[in-house]
Amino acid sequence: MKITLPLTLGFTALVSLAHADEELAPPDVDFYAEAQMMRADMDPYGFDTADGLNIKIGMWLNSVKLGKNSRFGLEGGFVSQSEVSNDSQFTRAPSVSEQNAGASSVLVQEEDSLDLSGFTVGALWQSPYWLYLRGGGYIYNLKLENRQDRILLDGGGSTVNTVNDAPVSDSQSGIAPYLGAGLAIPLLDNLSLTVDYQQTQLESESYGTMGVGLRYSN
Repeated sequence: MKITLPLTLGFTALVSLAHADEELAPPDVDFYAEAQMMRADMDPYGFDTADGLNIKIGMWLNSVKLGKNSRFGLEGGFVSQSEVSNDSQFTRAPSVSEQNAGASSVLVQEEDSLDLSGFTVGALWQSPYWLYLRGGGYIYNLKLENRQDRILLDGGGSTVNTVNDAPVSDSQSGIAPYLGAGLAIPLLDNLSLTVDYQQTQLESESYGTMGVGLRYSN
């Protein structure tokens, strides 16, 4: 009896678990994909606009209702943004070593560049009236680079020598919060035109991004 009772209880528990697994319903989700051409205003960092591509894959959680006929989803994406740069030049007095090389003045041609890309993880709320809101975190990699060419000039303004200095770069990475709003305009049963505006807080500044693309959704 002491052996039979534990065995019986254990067998009953296993049968109950197996029966419960059979009754578990699959998650009620639908998937969507979105691709947007984007333009980011990098003026807060001293650069012009940068074009790029934003691709997102997500799933609608059909059991989550945040309003009548609305949809709520979780998404992840990849952001590829073109490098932006600024060119400038100025003339300065030569250093001692440059004077020894025969320079009376030095013309410096300088290029500063910014390269930004990364991944996004966030959520999307779609209202029944085209309007949608999205927000999350941007896992970014930011690279700033400075390149300088020094042209050594003599007293008559002729070139004595040209020195190409090694680039100086600074890379940073982190997570930047973002929040955006847009319109999803139906084109076909499962296809919508999306237009949105997004603000991203990166480091001590924030920048805006406009996006236009397509969303395919079940």
